[in-house]
Amino acid sequence: MHDNEQIETEMRRRALAVEAVVLMLVDGLAARGTISADEAEDMLHILSKASDYSAQRASSSLRIVSHLRQLRRGDGTATPGA
Repeated sequence: MHDNEQIETEMRRRALAVEAVVLMLVDGLAARGTISADEAEDMLHILSKASDYSAQRASSSLRIVSHLRQLRRGDGTATPGA
C-alpha cells in the first residue's frame, strides 16, 4: 500500500511540473507572437478544465493573453513574431 501512495504522489508532482512548463511555454510563445492569442487561449482553456487547481493556475496566463490581445488592438489571430 505504501508503494502505491508513493507512486501516486510522484505522479501528481510530475503532472503539476508538466502543467507549469506548458503554462510557461504558452505564455512565452504568445508573448513572442509565435502563436496567436486565440491559440493560446484555446490551449489554456483546455488546461483549466483539468481541475479547479489547474483553472486557478491558468487564470493568470489567461489574463496575460487578454492583455496581449489588447496590445494587438483586439486581433486575437495576429502572430507578429511568426
